Amino acid sequence: MKPLTRRGFGAALARGAVRLAGIGAVLHVLGIPFRSGKAATTPELRETGVLRPPGALPEEDFLARCIRCELCADACDTGCIRLLPPGSGRSTGTPVIFPWDRACNLCMACTEVCPSGALKPGLDKHEVRMGDAVVDERLCVSHNGTGACGACHTACPFRGRALTQGIRNAPTVHPDSCVGCGLCEEVCIVEDRRAIRVFSGRAWT
Repeated sequence: MKPLTRRGFGAALARGAVRLAGIGAVLHVLGIPFRSGKAATTPELRETGVLRPPGALPEEDFLARCIRCELCADACDTGCIRLLPPGSGRSTGTPVIFPWDRACNLCMACTEVCPSGALKPGLDKHEVRMGDAVVDERLCVSHNGTGACGACHTACPFRGRALTQGIRNAPTVHPDSCVGCGLCEEVCIVEDRRAIRVFSGRAWT
């Protein structure tokens, strides 16, 4: 590894500050403390769970393996991977994705640079299982009859298989083919609480 120059050190600090500022803003909006105490969460996050990057091991194994090196976030071409700040309990410094803000495009670059095996390399994007997208038919305008959207279907990388459309473009998720990337959630036009959300089954610890 090359020694870090003064300029390189400054650049690394700047990248870290930007990253922490970004995640801090998101956590502030969610009502999650940024720097004090054990990580708190909102009822919604307790419900949906933590969305990890593609290829993440089961949560306990992931937390044990992840060395908080930031390489996955550096490799992410969309900038969707955020690092949880101090005050996030056992998850401090680990990568997480907030799909309503920016979802994963399944480039898989993060899996190739992870040095610890916390993110499993060599996966095909069809094999990824980050979580499951679930449609709330009460909120979806195509389901409740207040409109005809189709944005989630257009964004889905496996549309026609993971996500199909019915009357007024009403979406249906097929869990066996859904990888949980969150692209559907990112583009959902229902803003206060998205009509389609990804549930990971991973508790925030």
